Amino acid sequence: MNVAIVDDSLIDRQHLYHGLERYCREHKVHMKIEQFDNGTDFLNTFNANVYNLVFLDIFLNEIDGMQVAKSIFDQDPQCLIIFTTSSKEHAVTAFRLHALDYLLKPFSYEYLEEAMLRYERASKRFEHYIELKEGRHYTRILLSDIIYTDYYNHYIQIHTPYRTVRSYMSFKDFSPMLEAYPQFLCCYRNCMVNLDHIASMDVNDFVLTNGERIPILRARRKEIRQAYANYIFTYVTEGDKHES
Repeated sequence: MNVAIVDDSLIDRQHLYHGLERYCREHKVHMKIEQFDNGTDFLNTFNANVYNLVFLDIFLNEIDGMQVAKSIFDQDPQCLIIFTTSSKEHAVTAFRLHALDYLLKPFSYEYLEEAMLRYERASKRFEHYIELKEGRHYTRILLSDIIYTDYYNHYIQIHTPYRTVRSYMSFKDFSPMLEAYPQFLCCYRNCMVNLDHIASMDVNDFVLTNGERIPILRARRKEIRQAYANYIFTYVTEGDKHES
């Protein structure tokens, strides 16, 4: 996900930047952060569908944050805004501009964490990752890149569009990393598929976007097919595809 910080105070920008870095480490989130010290420069570079989230100070030089927020919303209604300010008086106006949250300076990490968790619930583009030991090094893998996982000869195998990551660990130790996310479904012994990467389903198999076929466990076939149908129904009716 792409995040912008727009604030004319260097100290405040650094405070927020370090807080977001901590959030990424603790919640295993992939995030690219850009910083701007005024609203004019930000708007000159702003394009729709570039930023997922903007942290915006209200009291800016040259152009105030409310004007910047209105321009963001006019160009890209999907881009979410969290205001950061030292004043409470603009809170009502901020929410009328569809702000997701309103952080009053100086805010603690706990308040920032709450705001980010609120963003996670609201966003369709929040990207999480898992971290596995591959040989002597640790590798981060975006959940959206995982097509399916299986287990072979004491190794977990993570199949992505780019390559297969292998990590020496048991499936019992690995599976909780993905079970918290609704897009992952255990469809066969020691095998989990990402429902976002299913192209079609027939009687016995899932057909994946890479062309591979993954068998559906016969004993749980009805349950697994229903779980997939429920997931697709949620995606269609709520537009809530889990990319992360």
